[in-house]
Amino acid sequence: MRLLASVVGLALLVAQQVVCVTPPPGADSLQACSSVVTRKEVRDLSPEEWSAYSSAVQSAYNDRWIDWFGFLHDRVAGVIHSNAVFLVYHRKMTRDYEQILQQYNPSVAVPFWNTLIDYQNPGGSPVLSDSYFGGNGNAASDNCVTGGIAGSWKLTFPDVHCLRRNFGEADTIKSWYSPEFITSVLQRSTAYSDLRAGLENTIHGLPHLSLGGDMNTMHSPLDPVFWLHHSNIDRLFAQWQAVNPDERTYAYDGTDIKNNAVSLNDHLTSTTTPVYEVMRLGYGSMCYTYSTIQAAGGSSNNLARRQKCIVRPSKATEAVRKLPPKLLSSYYPSFAKGGVVSALENELGDYDPRRPMSADGVVEHKPFVASEKMRGHMPKAGTLDNMYIKMMGANVTEVKQFEKMADEMVDALNSENYLSPYLVDLLEKE
Repeated sequence: MRLLASVVGLALLVAQQVVCVTPPPGADSLQACSSVVTRKEVRDLSPEEWSAYSSAVQSAYNDRWIDWFGFLHDRVAGVIHSNAVFLVYHRKMTRDYEQILQQYNPSVAVPFWNTLIDYQNPGGSPVLSDSYFGGNGNAASDNCVTGGIAGSWKLTFPDVHCLRRNFGEADTIKSWYSPEFITSVLQRSTAYSDLRAGLENTIHGLPHLSLGGDMNTMHSPLDPVFWLHHSNIDRLFAQWQAVNPDERTYAYDGTDIKNNAVSLNDHLTSTTTPVYEVMRLGYGSMCYTYSTIQAAGGSSNNLARRQKCIVRPSKATEAVRKLPPKLLSSYYPSFAKGGVVSALENELGDYDPRRPMSADGVVEHKPFVASEKMRGHMPKAGTLDNMYIKMMGANVTEVKQFEKMADEMVDALNSENYLSPYLVDLLEKE
């Protein structure tokens, strides 16, 4: 396929020692895309959009692209995690996968799974139902996933096997990171390196570890959920850029796996693709945007234009804004300043964790109301185990720092008798 040379090039990274946060001369030559696809939250896909996407994924599987990306990610895993390259590399890789799918259907975009919506009970998400991506693997049958889009797949890397998942004890998944915490990460991250560490060590790691099986390996792209997950990570990265595009579109700092300072001129591949070519959505080959950026008044083709956005009118936003000034200053500096806060750094939307998939068509659904029993009982996110940390080559101190930060935030909110509007009484029937 015509993208083969580009995709194969992802196998190598070239790192240099110059820190650069302004666009290199080559960035100005990137052309605006003639058309841009919009990545939506997977629950928002229409029946027709879901059919188109799932059909393209199946075609990619038939042509062995799923195995290829699993192989590729496994080969470069040691240098693309736990350092500055993480966000930009996975942006490029997800876009390459999307372009493969577009060979089967040009209208297809990789949806994102906003795991924040399901943070209390990830295993109960409709995304993991048998009608979509399948759930836990069968412990009695090699942890094989038997339902969903990949229920019948036979993968060939690193050996012939079914798609595997393993949620662990009692077939359940502990809580993930909440909209409240990731909003805090977005608002407190003043540099690219802050954002990279804040996302990679929290919302990125837990789904990989919790879903287990192939997702908890370095060939994790074998699981079709991988792409929705990384589309979501990239969405948060793109939103952070769009909050202040004049300063953040080309913001890139930190070190690579060899502890060398990174540069926008570093190559993501063994070809001539520098980092700066993936930094600006709507230009070059980055011909996509996100529904959340569009909803906030962003431009599909110009992240460098300053965007004037308003806060999503949500119950969670109102509740968080009522917290004591000291807590706002500590965890939500943008809210603490008062006035209008960009919707792009506010993940406190009016989410409904029990909302059916739009692709199901019209389904009768009881309006969601948070359970008062959960007031002051916001759950803490799970933690990354030592095996996962070692596999990722993660900085233990950095991981523990973010886990402690998250726990302290939950303790602080609970001490204020805060009710997260996304929490249900899991023992109560709908």
